[in-house]
Amino acid sequence: MKGPMERAIIQVPARVNVSSAEARRWFLELEAHPERYQFDTHAGFAFSEGSFGETGAHFETWEQFGILTLNLHFELTETADTCFRFRLIRPPLPIWCAFVIEEIAEDTTALRLEVGGTTRIGDWVLQLPIVRDVIQQQIRREVEHIKASMEMLHNRADSSPVLTRH
Repeated sequence: MKGPMERAIIQVPARVNVSSAEARRWFLELEAHPERYQFDTHAGFAFSEGSFGETGAHFETWEQFGILTLNLHFELTETADTCFRFRLIRPPLPIWCAFVIEEIAEDTTALRLEVGGTTRIGDWVLQLPIVRDVIQQQIRREVEHIKASMEMLHNRADSSPVLTRH
């Protein structure tokens, strides 16, 4: 659950043509199908403790932010029907992330990747233009990839725009 300081500083939404149950299942099956989360700027992830549906699980990712490739370590801090929330452990920055899943219609889901600070310092770092822009670009790629993967898995791809704006 978010604390009083924890509002999203960066977020990328998408309208996905799958049910919210199918979207949630896609995340829960990542341990068995890590290839679903690999693309040009995201070399994948691995669990070192627990699994995606377990609070307290630890995992790491290998991501490219501009010209910099980072190995990031996370802890899953909340799992719910509508949210998978995790915090950055290494590098040790006060930052959290969350995948939010909201049903729009029977076979349409709003998916959002949010990033925020757990402290004022975390918020401040994320608001630095260079940091914000690089993270925004990377999570946009993640959301676009996840949308395409979910829709392909359930044979529901369409030609509508990937991202929604608000």
